[in-house]
Amino acid sequence: MRVASIPLALCGGLFLVGLGCKSSGGDGGTGGSVGSAGTSGSGSAGTSGSAGTSGSGTAGTNGGTAGRGGSTGTGGTGTASCTFTPTSSVSTKIPTVGIVTWSTTLSGVTEAHIDFGLTTSYGMTAPVDLTQTSYRTLLLGMKPSMMYHYRIAASAGGNTCTSSDYTVMTGALPNGTALPTLKVTTNNKAALYGGFLVTGSYQGSTNQSFILDVDGAFVWWYADGSDGCGTRMSYDGKYMWIANGNVPGTNPSTTHVHRVTMDGLTDTDFSTPFANMSHQVTPLPDGSVAFYANNSNGCDDIKLFPANGTPTSTATTLVNSKTAHGGNGMCHVNNIEYSASDDTLVFSDLDNDCLTKVSRTTGATVWVLNGINNVKSTFTGDLWTGGEHGFHIISPDDYLIFNNNPAGAIALELMLNPTAKTSTKLWSYTANPVIKVSVLGDVQRMTANGPNGAGSGNTIVDFGTGDAVHEVNASGTVLQTITSGYPFGFMEKRATLYGPSTK
Repeated sequence: MRVASIPLALCGGLFLVGLGCKSSGGDGGTGGSVGSAGTSGSGSAGTSGSAGTSGSGTAGTNGGTAGRGGSTGTGGTGTASCTFTPTSSVSTKIPTVGIVTWSTTLSGVTEAHIDFGLTTSYGMTAPVDLTQTSYRTLLLGMKPSMMYHYRIAASAGGNTCTSSDYTVMTGALPNGTALPTLKVTTNNKAALYGGFLVTGSYQGSTNQSFILDVDGAFVWWYADGSDGCGTRMSYDGKYMWIANGNVPGTNPSTTHVHRVTMDGLTDTDFSTPFANMSHQVTPLPDGSVAFYANNSNGCDDIKLFPANGTPTSTATTLVNSKTAHGGNGMCHVNNIEYSASDDTLVFSDLDNDCLTKVSRTTGATVWVLNGINNVKSTFTGDLWTGGEHGFHIISPDDYLIFNNNPAGAIALELMLNPTAKTSTKLWSYTANPVIKVSVLGDVQRMTANGPNGAGSGNTIVDFGTGDAVHEVNASGTVLQTITSGYPFGFMEKRATLYGPSTK
């Protein structure tokens, strides 16, 4: 625990001890527009206090006739008190998670955030929830055994105050075999998306959920007593949902679903309302959670756990998977995702080699893609052979699918035409040498540049029991490979560990 005893404030690039920051006056008038004279500017009035600096006009730009520069604006007046008193520590459960509490003499704070990083250039930002006691804020994504810098910025009434620089030291990785030993091969770091990979180990002795940064370093980990097959952050980024593989028909088959706060200090067991769940869960924007659970008819039910639900809440059944896709065989649902733009759920059925889209509100079938065992595909054209696991809804008609092709796993992108009822292959990736994957597998397309400043069009391919995660660019060039010695569970790549998922 570290308490700063001398409040400092950053004012105009200078640190002032025990003093408030003066707010500067308003800017002067801007230059004239094309061919006309500039107008006079005036500074906005500040709160009572000493005068702010005078503004000055900016020369006009050249047009057909050069405009005249604006006249000098009048500086505002006012001061703003902005001293800070922070306290920092790391979580006793996950020592790479920083915990900062603080107070400030700035009254009526309307926005605040904490910049943090390995240097005073920072690089990461944690939003502050102003409803939290003492503005308690978690610093997420830090490497183990490193000194991190942080500073607090708070705003109120048009004034923004910034603290001086403080530091917090993260703890070490756990000893022994609690985490898998990773091998990270980076071929082109500058081209990586960056951000964070949220995943876990499935089977083996580690059975951990964890988060890796762009260097493949562990920045978060947690063991909830089962495997980390389905590890996914809540939509608001405040919790981690951890669901075990719980493959139907195994003996024993035991549901294990926990929700853990990101500091690891509160672990809530939700196994009862998620009874017979398998593989993974998908948090939705409204706080509800979509999942699938084994039914006595041999086909899984598609279910919804309510928003703000508790361990004693009851999940509702939306539709049975066999009813939705019309197959005549057994079913094995193994992934479910949410399409926000049309408020639908899409699930994968491994035994029937298909994806099925249903309404989130009624359970009515929208379409079926691919299929065997009397499953009738809505679409013709480019489809796939063999089963599938994870997939990414890039848009309502653009799908990236992890195909467990018997000849070698394929990341396959299909564009659907709902009017013509056709499917067209846009892109695919197969590892060289091929990786055969019968269990698990996941994919995600990065649709914009990430925190690394690059990565738009990159694809993350998680080979599941093939023990590899590849990040490849649009041409299929491997930018980074991560192996662990254990199967990877489902995954999501996030630009930041705050707020909504990138997936």
